[in-house]
Amino acid sequence: MFSRRKPSRSCLSDIEQYFQQLPPQFLDLELAVCWILECLLKDDNYPSGLLQKLLQEEPQLRLSETVLQQALDFLEQQGSISSYTKRCPSRGRPRRMLHLQSDARSEAERLMGPWHSWLAAHRFALT
Repeated sequence: MFSRRKPSRSCLSDIEQYFQQLPPQFLDLELAVCWILECLLKDDNYPSGLLQKLLQEEPQLRLSETVLQQALDFLEQQGSISSYTKRCPSRGRPRRMLHLQSDARSEAERLMGPWHSWLAAHRFALT
């Protein structure tokens, strides 16, 4: 069966342009878990703060809110992270802060090698 989808490019040079400006890559669950752990190894953070940090530090990567929530649920079920509320003067309601449990720290650090290798391999391909 063939696709009736119209090509989004009007000429071959448009396709060449596509490769010069690749679309962002979305992280899957495993990669999202690694990103969250990397952030929480450094400091406590809040969910939307993790998304903002990804945009700043790895602009070629994206993380959907759905996958972020699935990754956070996974880490909570594993007992790797906990959460607490923190009042922020600029906000009306408290933030849900995420904290990496101390007994999960060594396991999180072990994942940083493969995570950074993946990042290095894909950073070259995506920039």
